[in-house]
Amino acid sequence: MMQKRTAVKNQQWMKDSVARRQAVLLQQRQARRDLALHARQLLTDDSSSGNEDGKSNRRNRRHRGSDASAAVDDGMEVSSTYANGGGDTQSKRKTREERVKQRREHFAKQLMVPEWMIDIPRDLNGKGSETGAGWYVLPRPEGKRCLVIANNGITVARIPSGSILKRFPSALPSGSHKTNASTESYCILDCIFHEHDSTFYVLDVMCWKGYLLYNCTTEFRLYWLRDKLSESTISTVSPANPYRFMPIPCYESDEHGICEAYSGTFPFLKDGLLFYMKVAHYELGLSPLVLVWKDANTSRYFVYTEKPNIVLRLDGANQFTTLEGITFFTADSDFVKQHELSEGDLAKFSFDHGYIDDDNKPCVAGLQFDKRCSPQRALADSWTKILFQYNARSGGVQIQHILEVAKTKAESNAEAVMED
Repeated sequence: MMQKRTAVKNQQWMKDSVARRQAVLLQQRQARRDLALHARQLLTDDSSSGNEDGKSNRRNRRHRGSDASAAVDDGMEVSSTYANGGGDTQSKRKTREERVKQRREHFAKQLMVPEWMIDIPRDLNGKGSETGAGWYVLPRPEGKRCLVIANNGITVARIPSGSILKRFPSALPSGSHKTNASTESYCILDCIFHEHDSTFYVLDVMCWKGYLLYNCTTEFRLYWLRDKLSESTISTVSPANPYRFMPIPCYESDEHGICEAYSGTFPFLKDGLLFYMKVAHYELGLSPLVLVWKDANTSRYFVYTEKPNIVLRLDGANQFTTLEGITFFTADSDFVKQHELSEGDLAKFSFDHGYIDDDNKPCVAGLQFDKRCSPQRALADSWTKILFQYNARSGGVQIQHILEVAKTKAESNAEAVMED
């Protein structure tokens, strides 16, 4: 019988990032997932919700390649347009928000979410060590993260909230009527849509032509991705393929590779760096085996506000929690009613500073409610994001620190080879 993995959100939070990574790797070895049914259900869900925009979608079917619906910015607050309207209007708004929330709850769980680099993995540079050791580093394109599904002759890109970003034909297997060879040839990709050059930059591949890759290592998935994209016309714009799909440059996390990802010139605006552990499988949800890092040179959105803020999710028992499930605030019923909140809503708070208490529990001081987030916002913030952005105000993890770790590891690898 196949064992079931425990999601990061359902695990007890561990301060030691090495321990968090080891726990996930242990699960990979002990509990291999059967995701064939999951992938098929995802295709069904995508097809069944494809008509959610009514007339808008029918119009888009006549004009393939156009936006199917406007993507809503994750940080946008809920409009108060109907706040003083009649009962029917408020009821309709509530019904729509619940529908959007249910869709968000489903699709937000389909992508792997990186932790933020609050400390540097000591095994970052695997060059010269055993096969599969170490990490890759990738420049992260600025743009909208999206789940791309090519199935049954059409390609649909959804932002994490589940809203359709694009609906169009593509040269992906099963992505258009021309490439729709069979119902088993579907593709599922993890992409970033870069508006400036109308390109989908492919971060990862979960399924290609019906072949599932969730349980494959990063090393294999990225090799497979580059190989398959190079075989097709997917990188060329044409009436049958209105948007390009391009792989993102990938480097070894040694000094040279990190410098290239950090300082190199790319055809897209950069929004930080991504570090992928080579042996990592594609996890659904938050994963410590993928890390995101930013500074002022690699991102226009390095430090967001003068006063740090966080987005928390209202769970059962009126608890406001992070993406990991860490509770920061328990509200009373009056607070929930005053701000028109319900279970599953996301709310933005400001705070003075974050810290780890004597019991190794994450805490924030001076927490103050700011606003309720739009149902289109997909996820709460993770604790590592909160800590990274807070620490960044006083320096945080800097590029020279990362390069020093990569250099030290390279020297120790070289010494180990000489001893052998």
